[in-house]
Amino acid sequence: MSCLWATAAWAAEHTVTNRHTGLVEAPLTGLRKAAEHGDRAELGRWAARIGVARLSRALTDSDRGLTLAVLDSLPSLPARLLLLEPVLARCESGDAAISERALRTLGTILGEADLALFEAWEVPRETSERACRVLASTANRTDRDLALRLAALQSLSDANALCAGRQQVSALLRDSSPEIRRAAMLLSSAAEVRAVQDGCKDPDAGVVSASGATLCRLQLASGNKSPAPAPRPLRELALLPGTAAEDAVEMLACLAESKDLADAKAAQEIRGKTSPALRAMNKTP
Repeated sequence: MSCLWATAAWAAEHTVTNRHTGLVEAPLTGLRKAAEHGDRAELGRWAARIGVARLSRALTDSDRGLTLAVLDSLPSLPARLLLLEPVLARCESGDAAISERALRTLGTILGEADLALFEAWEVPRETSERACRVLASTANRTDRDLALRLAALQSLSDANALCAGRQQVSALLRDSSPEIRRAAMLLSSAAEVRAVQDGCKDPDAGVVSASGATLCRLQLASGNKSPAPAPRPLRELALLPGTAAEDAVEMLACLAESKDLADAKAAQEIRGKTSPALRAMNKTP
């Protein structure tokens, strides 16, 4: 066994010749070093040189560092959609770091793709649908680590264009974790509007903040027609001490379009706050 490990390690450290083709292959160490330095451009170059077939095999390698490096490189690889299957397999890894990285990589790949790109690379639509199901399933599994569930929810958000309607966040809006409830709230659609409104009364400030931002997003999507009377005015939610700056910025869009003088006053107050995000919004034409 030790002899086999030594042979694999040597192959990873040196340029090797493929015994089937006779071609010299790029060393895997180049990919690993680029990942260690956080050089995205270099990661992409090494991934292209190594090729899809070898990257696919490397994703199943027992070398943890190599697997993580491959996952980091995939968003920079033009043919990344061809590696969705091995990435999906790594989402279920027993190694939490690999599983989380695979989930985030999956979200990045899906977020930068559309159905036309899947067709161009001849990747079955079922693969994208299964990827969305894997993300939704992971987010809903209470037996998984919080970090993994949050990574899955972030990836669902990144892949919203492909995964819309398959996020399965209804149950998550009642999750025991406030972090999960907040992330699910921000993903909610008009179908969950009642639960989103209930979020205004959540004991966690972050969830309340997210409910206000989501209600505003749904209101704007419906042509400024509120789906139903909210239990608390948006201006009140936007001005709460625990409201996140990014959520206040989203709610500001609704307040700015309102003809209510109280909303206009709240919008002015928000613009005067010292948060960097709000200052940036205030400078936006």
